[in-house]
Amino acid sequence: MADRKRKRKSSASRTGPARPAAREQDAAGRTGPPPAQNGAAMMKRGYARAEEKNEAVREALQPLEPGERPGVLVATVAWMALIAAVMIYNAVASNGLSDGSRVGNGAMVVLIAIAAIGTWRLEYWAILGTQTLLALTLVSLILAALVVTNVLLVLLAVAAALISGYLFFKMVKVMARVQKTAMLERDATGGR
Repeated sequence: MADRKRKRKSSASRTGPARPAAREQDAAGRTGPPPAQNGAAMMKRGYARAEEKNEAVREALQPLEPGERPGVLVATVAWMALIAAVMIYNAVASNGLSDGSRVGNGAMVVLIAIAAIGTWRLEYWAILGTQTLLALTLVSLILAALVVTNVLLVLLAVAAALISGYLFFKMVKVMARVQKTAMLERDATGGR
């Protein structure tokens, strides 16, 4: 215990006495204590800086050309079609599924098909729906990987979850480009 006190004393004596608070120089060259800032003013400045960055990103964003389908959009639609095909196979091939499970699978397949077709047509609502389905797929696959005992199925679930997460992340930019295209078209037609 005595050693600790000596160490504290010796480290305090090495640094010397406490120094007064550092003084900052303002734009006029005057030195003085830093200006008192309340939390609301700091938040306002932070939001203003973030909005400036957001505006710069929006301006740099290129709208979609007529008929353009970004590669990530094609990959997402193909991924959704594969998920729907697996669900159809599961509903048909499983003998142990109840009628309620088959109806639920069928409803999900219809929902996935509507979202995929709308996404292909670059409908904003459909891209939002597709992203929601990708996020739900990601979460359900991670949860499935936690309870599955077969190592191959765990690896498959994690790989599929990673693909869904990657596509979700990449579809954000596509969604922004679709939104900018719609905004420019609306401005060109006078807001109609």
